[in-house]
Order: sequence, then C-alpha cells, then structure tokens
Amino acid sequence: MTFKKLLFVCMGNSCSSPMAEVIMQNLMVKTSLYWEVDSAGLRTWNTGRRPHKRCLQILREHGLRSDHFCRQFTVNDFRYFDYVVAMDESVYKELLLWGGENRGNDCEVLLLSSFGKNGLPAFIDSLSPTHKLKSFRSAYYQIKECCKQLILSQKVDIVKYELPSTEDDDLYYANKEQPKQDVVEGTLNQLPETSKHSGMFLLPTEIRSSGGVMSPSTDPSFSKTSMPAAACNQGTQRKLCQKCGQKFLAAL
Repeated sequence: MTFKKLLFVCMGNSCSSPMAEVIMQNLMVKTSLYWEVDSAGLRTWNTGRRPHKRCLQILREHGLRSDHFCRQFTVNDFRYFDYVVAMDESVYKELLLWGGENRGNDCEVLLLSSFGKNGLPAFIDSLSPTHKLKSFRSAYYQIKECCKQLILSQKVDIVKYELPSTEDDDLYYANKEQPKQDVVEGTLNQLPETSKHSGMFLLPTEIRSSGGVMSPSTDPSFSKTSMPAAACNQGTQRKLCQKCGQKFLAAL
C-alpha cells in the first residue's frame, strides 16, 4: 500500500478533527501503514490553541494524547494532501465548493461518515465545546470505526501462499497450475466457492466501505443518502501472508 497524506477537517479544529487525527495515527502505528495524518479547521476560531479539554480527556481515557495546535485549512492543503476528509456534511459541502480549480489532480474530498459498515453511511455525533462529555465518548467510538473502514477501503490482499524455494520450482510452476491459495481462515467472511482458488483475494465488499469521492461534476447540494458509493481504493494492492494478515485485522 502506497504512502498517503490525509487531512481531517471540521469547523473549528478543536473537537472532532483532532480526535480523528490521533485515532488514525494510532491505527497507523498498529497496522504499520505510516500515512501522514493531520487536521485543520475551516474557521479561525481556535487557531494556535490546543484541542478542547473534553477531546483531550477522552483521548487520555484510551491511552492516547495529542500534541496538535489548531490551525486553519488553506487552499494549499488541497494540493498537498491525497485525502481531505470532512467530519460532517456541512464541512464536506463547503470543501466541495471551495475546491474547484484549487483542488490538486490527485486530491480527493471524502466524508468520514460515509465509511460505515457494509458500505452504509454511519452516524457520527457532531461535537462542539458546549457538548457534554457523553457526546465526546460516543463520537470517539464512531470516529474510530469509520477510520477502520477507511483503512479497509484501500485494496488489501490477505492470502496464504507458498513461495518457490529454487529456480527449478519457478520453471515447474510456470508450466503447471498455480498452487492453491486459501483465504485466511477465521479472519474474513466466507467467499463464494468459485473464488476460493482464484489466486488473489480482496477483503469482501461488506467490510470495504465506500467513500464520497469528489469529482468535477459533483453537485454540492446533494444529501448524504444520494452520495455516490465510489470506493476509496486508489492505492496499490497490499499482499500479506496468513500470519501478517491475521495481525493486520487483529490490530484494527
């Protein structure tokens, strides 16, 4: 899987987006993906400040911390980051309007809540400094689940395979049917019988969520339910052995 640069964006960059930044960074460490992750806000309300105290408290409850200082989103972020991920629909629509010609050719604007289980939209509590700690706790788990699905939406192959030990084996298998390969047992959902020996397996579509990918023809006035289900799968395929595949999904 190729190196990616990802930016979470909300209105003030003090609650939901810094929380998502830390959650994704933690998942990056667990899965050894090592993407560059940052967060920003569309408004200047909190520029230069630390994230809200309730955000930091929830992160501490899960053994995490944030060194982030709030900053404002700039047009250069469209050119630098591969993915600009909106924390709610109002931010998503504003990013679509703001993007236009300012967006880099490789930049995609996504809505985090579109990365729900089974390809369905998820619900994420909107956060603000006026909300109680209970809302921040609920949002933490909702954001974490969507971040997991965002990772799984990339093309990840988990296979059990055998490598030839000599050049003679290479020549032998070149003229023979390829060795059978089985999906990691107990890790992925069952696949159709006809695909069990196809030699390459992707994560099933029910755990590879869709993302709201921006295109020039996108109408910024559409709602979440009418959003096209285009998969966020521009990265190269990652092939893992059985043991590494089990560790990858266990880490999520």
